Amino acid sequence: TLVDGTLTVTATAVSITANNDSKTYGQTRAYGAGSTAFTSSGLQNGETIGSVTITASGGTAANAAVGSYNLTPSAATGGTFTASNYTITFNTGALTVSKAVLTVTADNQSRAYGVANPTFTAMIGGFVNGETLATSGVTGSAALTTTAAGASAIGGYAITAALSSLAASNYSFTLVDGTLT
Repeated sequence: TLVDGTLTVTATAVSITANNDSKTYGQTRAYGAGSTAFTSSGLQNGETIGSVTITASGGTAANAAVGSYNLTPSAATGGTFTASNYTITFNTGALTVSKAVLTVTADNQSRAYGVANPTFTAMIGGFVNGETLATSGVTGSAALTTTAAGASAIGGYAITAALSSLAASNYSFTLVDGTLT
């Protein structure tokens, strides 16, 4: 007497993870359906996933603050796989927004021998999103110093720029020295 048994084929676990991405403050990113910015593991028989939908929790706009935002994949489609053969786990990636760079340039100055040094000034450039010094959230000031004193010999002396109290949440700083003649 022969009694048949049953072979049950169950879904295989597959993991889909959104790729990490990065941008600088002032840049934009767009996500959505049809994205190939993901990795997967667990597919069988050489099957592939064509694309996924990626949704960002924020950070995509040019004025998005510096920080980290979730990139969440969903809706795997296309390729050669059959979704019903798999139990799919979607894993988030991260969109990292880094600071844009402002350049602080000490203005060149001149003075006559034996006279006190002038008040040193600097220009700050490189703002993005139409921002200015007044609207960018930059606080504090750069320290501008020189080794030249009133009795220093005729010649050129570096006006050294340092951050001092200069700070901003969405910008970092590059310093460029000037010259006192």
